[in-house]
Amino acid sequence: MHSVDRGPEPARLKPIRRRLTPAWVRHYRMHQGNRPGDARWREFQLELSDAFFSLCGYCETECKGEVDHFRPKSREPELAYEWTNWVLACHTCNQAKAEKWPAGGYVDPCAKRAPERPESFFDFDTTTGEIKPKEDLSEGRRRRARRMIEDLNLNGYHHLKARTFHLSLLACALKDPSCQEVAALVARRGEKLSSISRQFLVEKRFSV
Repeated sequence: MHSVDRGPEPARLKPIRRRLTPAWVRHYRMHQGNRPGDARWREFQLELSDAFFSLCGYCETECKGEVDHFRPKSREPELAYEWTNWVLACHTCNQAKAEKWPAGGYVDPCAKRAPERPESFFDFDTTTGEIKPKEDLSEGRRRRARRMIEDLNLNGYHHLKARTFHLSLLACALKDPSCQEVAALVARRGEKLSSISRQFLVEKRFSV
């Protein structure tokens, strides 16, 4: 995972939020009425995809993407139509996260403060492809990072296979004398799996 700047919310979102949010609040806060059937956040998938470079905000794989509510609607219905609560997620990560929200929450890929950004929580094992909590985290922050890895299955077989295959291709490319251009390309934030790529390049003593 790495930090993402969503940018400003689309102008047309405000009237939709004002009109539709109260029903979500009534249902989940006051237990009145049926669960709302609207899902107009899907109309903003393209804008969100642009902000995330068409990469899942959790696993960094390329995807068409779905609008995930970082803080679940069932927990914080006031945020159902808040741009700042939306994360582009692949179908697999979105389904795994679902309505989960553990004590202390998850690591926010769009956190504004540097200590709360993903880069402050996660490292990779570039041999196995595993994502893992940083060594120097406090116990509470380590628990938060580990819970996110487990709940979203970020070390599932398909993720490990994709990461190790990606690194094997990168390792082959780096044998070429002109490899610095390759390093600059794969390390860009808009490229898939760029977090593990940057760590791999640093370990190989390339500047990124």
